[in-house]
Amino acid sequence: MKFIRLLATLLLVAVCAGFSSCEEELEEEPPTILKPEGGNNSSDLENTYSQYIDDYKNMTCKRFNDNGDTIEFTGITAKGYLMINLFQEATKKKVFDWVDNVKIDTICKVYKGYGEYEEVTVKSIGLSHAHGNPHIESNKNFITLLDFFGGESPFTRILFVNGGNSKMSNIMPIGSWSINTFITNWYNNEYSFIHDCCYTLTGDTVYTIKYENYDFYNIREYEQRIMLCGSYDHEATRISCEEGIGTYVANFSGIYQFNSCKINYKDCKQVWERGFTLPFNYEANAKLSYSIVNKSANVWEYKVDIIYYDGTKKDYTFYLNIDNGVISENPNASPLIGKWLYTTEAGNKEIITFNGDNTGNWESVDIYDNTSNTDSFAYSVNGNEVIIDFGDGSLETYRYEIVENEMKLTYEDGHTEVYTKQ
Repeated sequence: MKFIRLLATLLLVAVCAGFSSCEEELEEEPPTILKPEGGNNSSDLENTYSQYIDDYKNMTCKRFNDNGDTIEFTGITAKGYLMINLFQEATKKKVFDWVDNVKIDTICKVYKGYGEYEEVTVKSIGLSHAHGNPHIESNKNFITLLDFFGGESPFTRILFVNGGNSKMSNIMPIGSWSINTFITNWYNNEYSFIHDCCYTLTGDTVYTIKYENYDFYNIREYEQRIMLCGSYDHEATRISCEEGIGTYVANFSGIYQFNSCKINYKDCKQVWERGFTLPFNYEANAKLSYSIVNKSANVWEYKVDIIYYDGTKKDYTFYLNIDNGVISENPNASPLIGKWLYTTEAGNKEIITFNGDNTGNWESVDIYDNTSNTDSFAYSVNGNEVIIDFGDGSLETYRYEIVENEMKLTYEDGHTEVYTKQ
């Protein structure tokens, strides 16, 4: 028995000596950077915070996320301010440091539906990955989604930081995992679009939209639905925070057709729609591309290039007036150019076509006796007046006013008709 006790004592001394030896050796080596493991509900949360964040013991609502290259740390400081820190995992170097100057409330009322609310005490806050990894570059200007944990399911809010000033949005109206639209530069570095709302960069609401089921909370699907009911994959160029121009070249039925439309995101409507046949011989195997050469004014210049199978190359330049949709080879083409339709109360139709060469025709359709009459004319424009010459020696003067897709045409006797561009 004494022998066993002696052996145990010797082993204990040997083990302790081994620990002491390891300590001395470690002091001579650079500190080991531990890789965060485990989750936010385990002891790894405290262990990981202790490696990177000072005064971590006095912080609340802590959460971290390891993205591989970068580790994200979020939480509330001892003084009640939201903190976001990012570190390079390989070097432990801090690459982003932000602490809010406005205290954050950790008790929130979350709408559960049917007029009921749930009071949630927030237990942790993290950068949201609902739309992919957050992109934060400057601690003076950035926009990010934050997930708040504590209730039955997490909820999401948007944090806007602009010029060092912060603003937090209301709780997002859907689950945090369903946000499919997150565009920080919606238009001209002045607006963002997140979920169903256009915001200023300071976080003020500009307008909201209403998605339909098959939009999948995606502004791109919403956009395509307005343009042409999803028939074509239009390329959209925004001209303001509310409006955009969609373009697409269709290759079918033996022609190449340039299609364009103007949409209003806020009102969910199409302002105008135009089709323009390109002057190319059709070949199924031809490669066709187009680009905007100049869009510095309201008349945009487009160039279309085509390469046929035998190597022949051709190009064509035309102009699109984004205010009224006029497409022409002439950049100064009148907004009158095109086909206009007026339908009487009885259902009869008046169709006026203004061509780009100052000629046109006026067709009157009687739906009751199934007859139509077409008169050709020449025309000139003087300010807001169009002078029409039917060739009978008597000029007729009409005043016109074009707003978007409609033309108010006033006769010499004061009678007014409203035409819609076709």
